[in-house]
Parts: sequence; structure tokens; C-alpha cells
Amino acid sequence: MARTATLALALALGAATGLAVPRPAPANPAVIERLSAGVWRSLVPGGTNEYDFPLTPPGRERYESFRLDQDPSLRCEPPGMPRAFYNLSPMAFSFDGDTLTIRYETMDVVRTVALGGTPPAPGTPHGPNGHSVGRWDGDALIIDTTHLAAGETTRDGFPKSDAMRLRESIRVEERGDGPYLVAAVTITDPANFREPFTTVNEFVLEPDWELLPFECHPTEYSP
Repeated sequence: MARTATLALALALGAATGLAVPRPAPANPAVIERLSAGVWRSLVPGGTNEYDFPLTPPGRERYESFRLDQDPSLRCEPPGMPRAFYNLSPMAFSFDGDTLTIRYETMDVVRTVALGGTPPAPGTPHGPNGHSVGRWDGDALIIDTTHLAAGETTRDGFPKSDAMRLRESIRVEERGDGPYLVAAVTITDPANFREPFTTVNEFVLEPDWELLPFECHPTEYSP
């Protein structure tokens, strides 16, 4: 009800001012069905990926001063985005109206994406997974994430600030041996990265898989 009223108000304001108000692209039922058809497994084993982030001098200093025994995952604290994605763990998508839920097997991370939603209001608190808004661009699902809490981008300490923004472009490609999920993730974080940084990863569909509970036990780091 509130979302409908907000959209109606925006359309009325647009008509009054003569400005065109963009409408969210309609959902893509075929892609939704494909994304929800099982668990997506990375072509690269989780945790073995390496990235060459374009760090600023302050970002490089933060990275080099990070102590591995400070890794919050040692305390079984679920990593926030984008680290949750960069683990390249199995993941699953579920759609319920205007809400998308993405679950990652590693650390039992759960993300919520508002489809066709509005950007967060001023004063929205920052959190590990931030605030994610999704929209459809043809066959691609675009997810913009802001309001991330400062922390680490990867387990080895590449930093992230609370000004970091993420844009994910997710699409499904039908190939000869089955469907593949292609996920492009672009990080923008002027405090730590000299320029936006994009990675592209591919996943294959495992229709008979289910995500397993992640059993985590607090450990002490041993170099």
C-alpha cells in the first residue's frame, strides 16, 4: 500500500513539473524461474579466488596493517557484502513478490533485495550487507547496494569503507551443457580504490542441490 502510494505521488509530481518519472522495468518471469531452479555452484572453488584491487595509498596502508587474527570469521561472524559474494560459495535465489532473498552457504549469509524499491532514506543505518535495491534490465537483474558497514572486502584484509557502493549485474546464459549464471560485480570505494573495480564470475546450476547449514566453530589464527 505504501509503495503504491509513493509511486502515485511520484507520478503526480512528475506530471506537475513536466519531468518524466522512470517506471521500474517489469519482472522477467523466465529468468526468475531459472534463478530459482536450484543452487548455483561457482566454477572456481570457494576461497581460492584472488583479486588485484586498485588500492589507494591509504587503502594499501590499511591492507598491509590488517592482522589475519582480526578476521571476524574466526569468531563465526558472517561476512558482509561484498565478501559474502567473493567467497564464491554455493548460493540460492528465492523470489516473493517484490522481495528477493539470496542465501549463501558459507557462513549462512542471507541478503534481502527490494525489487523496484526506492533508495534508502537519509539516516538509514549501515550494516554488513548494506541496503540493496534491485531492478530488471531486460534479462539482467541489476542490484545496487549502499549503506555498507566498514570492514574487509576479502578474508585477507582488503578494506572497505562505509561509502562503498556495489552494482551487481546477474544474468543467466543457456549454453549447450546447461544454464550458467554470469555475475558481474563492480565496487566503487574512493577511500580505498583508485577506480571502480569489476569482477565477473560464472556459476553452474545444480538443480538437485540444497544449501547445507554452515557449521562454524570459533578458532584462533595460527600463522
